[in-house]
Amino acid sequence: MPSSLAALIASNLAPLIGILVLGWSPIAILVLYFVDTLLSLGVVLLMVMMHVTGNAQGRPLSGVKDWAQVVVAFIILGGIFGLPLSLPLWFIGPEHIAAEFERPDSGLAYGVLVQALMSALTAVRMHRELKARDDDDRLLARRALFLAARWITLFFAMTFGVVGLFGPRWGAFVLVAIYGGASVYFELFPDRAERFVRGANAKPIKYDDDLDGPTSAAVSPPDGAASVVAEKPAAKRGRDKRR
Repeated sequence: MPSSLAALIASNLAPLIGILVLGWSPIAILVLYFVDTLLSLGVVLLMVMMHVTGNAQGRPLSGVKDWAQVVVAFIILGGIFGLPLSLPLWFIGPEHIAAEFERPDSGLAYGVLVQALMSALTAVRMHRELKARDDDDRLLARRALFLAARWITLFFAMTFGVVGLFGPRWGAFVLVAIYGGASVYFELFPDRAERFVRGANAKPIKYDDDLDGPTSAAVSPPDGAASVVAEKPAAKRGRDKRR
């Protein structure tokens, strides 16, 4: 078994083992999964703005005005996506979620803070990776589809009455197990995540040119370099004629 696959499976089995052996709260873990999904989608959206769409002029974000627009977009889209994404938690029950935060030994508030810090580190690492690539939109689309497919799986589980059948605590445990299984499955088969979210007969995604990758740097050189690049072929043709 490859080490990456073993690490993927182990990371998704760890919460289940923690619940069964160490007494972790499945409701608290489900809350952290919601926070992780919401923040991860936020990171993807930020990377799309920085590396794919840019500002209104199709250029990389720069200046106070551009970043102010990003903040406003995050506030609006956070409210739009936050409510439907939180539906699994509503099925668990707001009173049970509140009780988890109020428990003195739960540490859920600290877990949310750590999750936010990890998302910030992920954003920095992804930004550096995307600057060295020229397929930013393809990579980000796959990441967004993976996150959506994994969370949509929980919605299907709710339609089968998992929480009502097992109760809030063990219903949350089943949802955590489904989340972990979906994470492994869609990580191994990203094409199936796309078909699951968009449908088997959906048209292929059209990807745009990169704003800041290696290819874009070659196509759009800095000011003053374009004339040099354009003059080289002409100079070469002149030498060929003299010969």
